[in-house]
Amino acid sequence: MVARGRKTAKSAKAPQRAKSTRNPQSTRSKSRKTKSGERRADKSETARLKSLLRNAEDRQTATAEILKVIASSPDDVQPVFQAIAERSNRLVNGLSTTVLSIVHNTVHLSAFTKTTPNADAELMAWFPRELSALPYGDHIRRGEIFRLPDTEADPVLRGIARSRGYRSIVFVPLLHDGFAIGMIGQTKSESGPFAENHVELLKTFADQAVIAISTVRLFQEVQERTRELSASLDDLRFAQDRLVQTEKLAALGRLVAGVAHEINTPIGTSLTVASTLESKTAAFATEAARETLRRSTLTEFLEASREASLQLMANLNQAAGLIQSFKQVATDQNHTDPRVFDLGELTEQIAKSLRPGLRKRSVTFNVTCQPNLVFNSHPGPYGRVLTNLFLNATTHAFPDATSGTISINVQAAGDDAAEVFFSDDGCGMTSDVRRKAFDPFFTTSRDQGNAGLGLHIVHSIVTTCLGGTLDLDSEPGKGTKIKLRLPRVAPDGAAPDAY
Repeated sequence: MVARGRKTAKSAKAPQRAKSTRNPQSTRSKSRKTKSGERRADKSETARLKSLLRNAEDRQTATAEILKVIASSPDDVQPVFQAIAERSNRLVNGLSTTVLSIVHNTVHLSAFTKTTPNADAELMAWFPRELSALPYGDHIRRGEIFRLPDTEADPVLRGIARSRGYRSIVFVPLLHDGFAIGMIGQTKSESGPFAENHVELLKTFADQAVIAISTVRLFQEVQERTRELSASLDDLRFAQDRLVQTEKLAALGRLVAGVAHEINTPIGTSLTVASTLESKTAAFATEAARETLRRSTLTEFLEASREASLQLMANLNQAAGLIQSFKQVATDQNHTDPRVFDLGELTEQIAKSLRPGLRKRSVTFNVTCQPNLVFNSHPGPYGRVLTNLFLNATTHAFPDATSGTISINVQAAGDDAAEVFFSDDGCGMTSDVRRKAFDPFFTTSRDQGNAGLGLHIVHSIVTTCLGGTLDLDSEPGKGTKIKLRLPRVAPDGAAPDAY
């Protein structure tokens, strides 16, 4: 019993030993299979990642190339469309690509990749077409992607598909502000759906096509606006030149009127004196003819004649001086070449022609000039500067006929220049008016017919024609001071006739 029990126990342990000897082999086998599967999975994942990396690189390269084409062709979208068609077809490994544009609900062929001459000719003859007549028209209008895995199922596209040799097609809309302005059509020779990454690539190209269209439109709008602005600027310059000439003629007209009024006084006095002398001469002749002439009558006639002669000479000299000043100023107005002159004497002549403008005005006009300031410059434009400053002061500085003083002071500023100080003690300018004073067409009294060009002409003449500088200082209630610094020799290339 005991021996059997031992045998039984021994036999019971045998299977356990046998099982124990088989387990390591099974474990090693499973381990080898697991490692082999893992290696295959790693290789598959590596291949997948490499494929994704290549696709990403190809996509990035294509995108960069399209952007370069857009940058190099800002005014023409055709090269961009053609580049998109070619790169799209290459990256998706398709049969052909078309880029279509939509204008007034009509689809036009903008670019395509070529297959065969006959197929290409049929494609070009297939367009333009109404968007609503195409099987994918509603999808594109709604901004949706249209997929057709098998063109044999569509009676409209079946014929053109057979001619060009494709069996499946996808259309991706070009959307601008939510509206379809075109589409990209991609085909392949075999039936079946397009890979989603290929569709995403087409969407990227569609976005770039929209960027190209927007760039061209913006470029064309900018060009058109530039042409309009250029034409407006030319018109403005022409109008400004006309106004400047009108302002010059108006200033000369006021000068003529003032001089004529001023000359009227000495001429009128001379006529009165001459008339009186004529009457006395007739009476003296009568008495002499009657031989009743007395010594006292002769003495009285000689005294009257001498007094009349003095008055005539004084008045006629005054008139001659006014005429000479006006003649010189008028000559300088039309003289384009520089000439040598004394700045002080010229300033006095100009001031003499301006004084009549203060008649019936309680405004004092003081002129102080340093002698021997020899200039080789343009007296005409300088005269227009003083005339415009004078007219500006009389128009704006003393409103409501208030009294005041206008002063001109001319003095040397070294050996090569002189300074002209023009000032008044009138109402002055606010900071805003002072800032805009020399701007063209700016005036505070447009309702009185002023064009706003007086001080602008002054600034242009001083800084350009005379080659000088100009400073303005003014405050409300404290008058206005303008300092001109002028070189004694005018710069070369100045065009005084333009002013």
